[in-house]
Amino acid sequence: MPITLLWAVDVYGRVYSLSTAGQRWERADDRLLELKRVTAGKGRCWGIGCDHHVYLNMMPIIYGVCAFQRWNPVDGFTDTLLPTDRWPWSDVTGMNPQPLHSSSSPLPQLGGGKGDWYVDQSCGGEPGWEYAKWNSCVRRRRWIRYRRYIAQGTWAKSRKPPLPLCDISCGGWEMRPLWKIPLPLGRVWFREGIHPRVPEGSGWEEVEVPKEVAQLSAGPGDLLWGLLWDGNLLVRTGLSLDSPTGTSWIEVESPGKEVEALHVAVGASVVWVVTKDYKVWFRRGVNSHNPCGSGWISVGGEMMMVDVGLNDQVKIFPLCYGKNNTLLILPHNKERSFR
Repeated sequence: MPITLLWAVDVYGRVYSLSTAGQRWERADDRLLELKRVTAGKGRCWGIGCDHHVYLNMMPIIYGVCAFQRWNPVDGFTDTLLPTDRWPWSDVTGMNPQPLHSSSSPLPQLGGGKGDWYVDQSCGGEPGWEYAKWNSCVRRRRWIRYRRYIAQGTWAKSRKPPLPLCDISCGGWEMRPLWKIPLPLGRVWFREGIHPRVPEGSGWEEVEVPKEVAQLSAGPGDLLWGLLWDGNLLVRTGLSLDSPTGTSWIEVESPGKEVEALHVAVGASVVWVVTKDYKVWFRRGVNSHNPCGSGWISVGGEMMMVDVGLNDQVKIFPLCYGKNNTLLILPHNKERSFR
């Protein structure tokens, strides 16, 4: 099981992480860093600083090169190629030479290597070779290695956003990274150009909203819900690889009668809401084809906040902490009749 991190910010803006391989909270190395809010995705964590800048913390990045060989009847598959062939070692596109042990990096943000090169066994057959058509007599395989993302300390400061921010949510890494940010004026922005080799993205694109948004939550796929200042909820429809910003918004009423919603959390196929009377609600029937779901189920009460992690695991933050400051974690059970 891969190691994952749970991120948190205390009332003083200090950033902490809890690893699945550890047993205690670890404070970020950058002791001068002060954040107001953090949100984590696959291999990365974004935060809003007290200086209103957006910060990015990256896990080591997988960097790959491709080996290319041609078959001949005398020696079999070798590195001896035809003049019209691609390079024997190239980047993933095959257009640019990239020797396996080259110290150069395709991006200035990628630092030195971490660990040894190894064959990517997830591609092709054994041991990692992908073969072309039977009459082409060529094959290739991918070698990968982890590289560090260079930043000041462990957090990289991105360009200052158009306006000061109040919330941030990341998601969509199963189709492509999506980053949407609501501002104090209730406007929503999308971070475009995010790619595994360009994790910080390239620019901001505003997404029109019918009402002012107070909070957003994005799942790993194509689910995006927002909390409105009036206590109702907003659902983005039409999210896909071809349309990463979606097409339209649909408003959903708060689950509590005459009680406004306080917080919303979205997973791969689940939506959880806390209302202002501190009751927790589950949205039934949510999926890619029906992002709005079909109804609410009351789960319990006396909770301040919920968060959804990997495999739709739910973390619940009690209204009053116990003697040992307990954090409740509710595993998602697909056999439960929530839908």
